[in-house]
Amino acid sequence: MSAADAPRSYVAPWLLLVLWPIHWLFLRCYFRVRVHHVEHLPSTGPLILAPTHRTRSDTLMLYQVMRKASKFRSLRFLTSHNEVAHGLQGWFVRRLGAFPINTNRPTPGALKHCREILESGQSLVIFPEGNIFRLAPGEIHPLKPGAAWISLQVQEKLGDNRLTVVPIRLNYSDRLLKFGSRADIEIRPPIEVSDYRGLPRKEAIAALTADLQQALGDRVNDAPRPVLDAIARGESFPPVDLAELPTERIEEGA
Repeated sequence: MSAADAPRSYVAPWLLLVLWPIHWLFLRCYFRVRVHHVEHLPSTGPLILAPTHRTRSDTLMLYQVMRKASKFRSLRFLTSHNEVAHGLQGWFVRRLGAFPINTNRPTPGALKHCREILESGQSLVIFPEGNIFRLAPGEIHPLKPGAAWISLQVQEKLGDNRLTVVPIRLNYSDRLLKFGSRADIEIRPPIEVSDYRGLPRKEAIAALTADLQQALGDRVNDAPRPVLDAIARGESFPPVDLAELPTERIEEGA
């Protein structure tokens, strides 16, 4: 991939200004949202928000977090490539800071842009589960190591400047959101990436991933995607024979 082909993130100020009151009104009228422990959000310095990923509306909830923070910070989103590829939602999220990554085969360009955002002291959202998993509150899908890998690599570049990772639990009353669904957004205590610098690289990635996973969930649910999607739809059995599906197909896409 050439430098010209590398994904870039962009926040359109005019679009953010237009959507800001609409966002407030929509969340207020359609959902019941509560944000807990905003004091865990640093107001300055490079920041990774690491939330659970339960629905395509998660980005709306994260901007609600920014409304409650002591200082508003615009967000950049590292998202699955199929979430920004097509449709009206894709048009909006690409202009509100989202840029794509193939979660199965990350490209150097996307990872480089992550480093650029953080090294300039901005905020980046990484969904460490990789894709959407419609799990019950307190459950977490096994995390991919990418968030820890990026965090440690950026911390090396930052030197004495500290990179902070803030885990966020997005807990919904319904696995498929609807009118009146409750959203409890729990901002967990921040993780200082510099605390892992003394470990060998592989051990540091494993330790940071494990600590992040523990902060995001009380129980690991590693059921295949078809099973979880069937449960979310209220079906008793998945609509496919899971034994016939290879792992890479089960985890692909949102």
